[in-house]
Amino acid sequence: MESSINEFFRENRNLWEEIKPELKNIAGLRVLSLGVSFSWKGEKTDLIALFRELEKYDVVLAFDEVQYLRGPVGSEFAGLIAHLYDYSNLRIVMTGSEVGLLHDYLGVDDPKAPLYGRYFHEVTLSRFTGEQSRDFLIQGFEQVGLAPPEDLIETAVERLGGIVGWLVLFGRNAMEKGLSEKLIDDVFEEANALAMDEFENFLSKRSSARKRYLEIMRAVASGRNTWEEIKEYLERKEGKSVADSVLARLLKALVDSSFLEKVKEGRNVYYHIPDPILEACFKEK
Repeated sequence: MESSINEFFRENRNLWEEIKPELKNIAGLRVLSLGVSFSWKGEKTDLIALFRELEKYDVVLAFDEVQYLRGPVGSEFAGLIAHLYDYSNLRIVMTGSEVGLLHDYLGVDDPKAPLYGRYFHEVTLSRFTGEQSRDFLIQGFEQVGLAPPEDLIETAVERLGGIVGWLVLFGRNAMEKGLSEKLIDDVFEEANALAMDEFENFLSKRSSARKRYLEIMRAVASGRNTWEEIKEYLERKEGKSVADSVLARLLKALVDSSFLEKVKEGRNVYYHIPDPILEACFKEK
């Protein structure tokens, strides 16, 4: 937060000169020549007072990957946001790539959570359709003066599955390495490593169930995508029964972290891996 606020002040020097005298009155905040320094020990920086001062200038507070806030710091931060919600007119944007965990943090269904009951407007960013992916790439390449052949665009759209991050990676690699026949294979290989690194990060916090998470992903990637099929696959791999409550907990964690997507078709429920890169990782293993 300190770094972001100082970057904001550097980009808005007129505002900095105007607000600087008022910042000197905030407890735990040291005013520098162009920026501020927070104190986290002793007399801690009064973040509420700082944000209320910024409120006068119609700023928007934006916090990314909020679902990673945990423990005492996460609870304290949620309390801060709840206070600002109740006693200020600040506009606050909270984003996260793991929707279920973000909902858990916001306390959507938890009356004991600091932010429970506050109104918020939710914007869900879905994967691009094929047409949107195509337009995204074409317009992006036009802006940097590149004109890839149509078949290369079509192959990228088909293999990268509308995941914006992978489309951006494809565009960046095209700019840096030039257009070639092996461009998409290189992007796929790099994206493969990134996707598995993210999944490994997920597993590192759940080491006791690591093997089960891996087997569930392999089951879904191989087409065993109903509850019964996943359960049968897992039990066959382990050679013993798996309680329904245990499987429910494992699937919920994967869905909450956006590694799996739960799809309902009438009375039928299916699971699938929304990221084609990650799905390919488990098909190969």
